[in-house]
Amino acid sequence: SAHQAEQHILNQYPKFYYLLQQNPTCLERIRNSSRGIAIFAPSEEAMDALGDSLNLLDYGCNDVDMLPIVQSMASYHVVSVPATVDIMKQFQVVSTAEGELPVEVHEGSIYVNRARIIQCYKFEDSVVRNYEDKDGNLLGSETVDTGGNVCLVYEMEGMVCPDNSWEALYECY
Repeated sequence: SAHQAEQHILNQYPKFYYLLQQNPTCLERIRNSSRGIAIFAPSEEAMDALGDSLNLLDYGCNDVDMLPIVQSMASYHVVSVPATVDIMKQFQVVSTAEGELPVEVHEGSIYVNRARIIQCYKFEDSVVRNYEDKDGNLLGSETVDTGGNVCLVYEMEGMVCPDNSWEALYECY
């Protein structure tokens, strides 16, 4: 499931994946999760809408003084448990390695730090069990939940890191 989620992010959100690559700890957290994970992935349109800020973010990926800020920004997008929409709505907050982000419900939409969730993709560990007759002929199959990892990738309308992350990036620039 973690591998499928990472591949999905790489294929659907390459600009965000580039940001994740700047923080190897984030990628390791995704790859090695034993309980599952949630990832807030800004859409390509959301990344493009950053305009000059996207250029600054890219610049920060290659500047030794700005890189820790960029890494922190990436960490805000990864939750070390598979936080479902119901859980986020119930607690009105989601905890990341960098800190908590507010969750709000407005007109039926869910917002994480003012960025709207567009949709959710769920990747989970499962096994296909085949059923055969005594001669080995396939009678049917079913997918069985193994109780393993659940990786949730939320497509977002924007980045979820707090404004002070952006302010710190601009100050270094």
